[in-house]
Order: sequence, then structure tokens, then C-alpha cells
Amino acid sequence: MADDAKQRAQELIERLRERGHGEAAENLAAHLAREAEHGFLFTLREACETVLTAIEAIDPVTQTMIEELRVDVDKWLTPSSDRKDHT
Repeated sequence: MADDAKQRAQELIERLRERGHGEAAENLAAHLAREAEHGFLFTLREACETVLTAIEAIDPVTQTMIEELRVDVDKWLTPSSDRKDHT
């Protein structure tokens, strides 16, 4: 999220709190925190994918092991709301 958008979201959260809409403010704040976490995890997952692809290209014999690692990376770095198995 761009800095300007973050600032506006924070201003909205503060306005909601000031006007007695604490629950809505907390819901919005939680949503923004999840979005920030999701972006970080997506970036980290993409970096891992690049490394795994490089290892596979250097040594094709590692393909089976790399696929197992990809499953583990997806398991740990994909936010639970985006996982197919929802575990």
C-alpha cells in the first residue's frame, strides 16, 4: 500500500475512534495489518521460489526434493485465507 494510502487509512481509523465507532476502527486496523503481512509473505514466498528454481536449474536431480520444499514454502508463507486446504 502506498504511503499516502496508509496515511489516509490511519486518519480514517482515528476519525472513526473519535466519533465513537471503535469497533469499526479496530476492524479496519486489523484488515490493514493483515494486508501488510500478506504483502510481506508474498514477497518472501516469491524470493524462495526464485532460489528453488535456481537450485533446480543447477542440479535437475533435485527436482523431487525441490517440489517437496515448494509445498513446505507454500504451507508456511501463504496466508491461511489464500490456501486451498484452509488449514
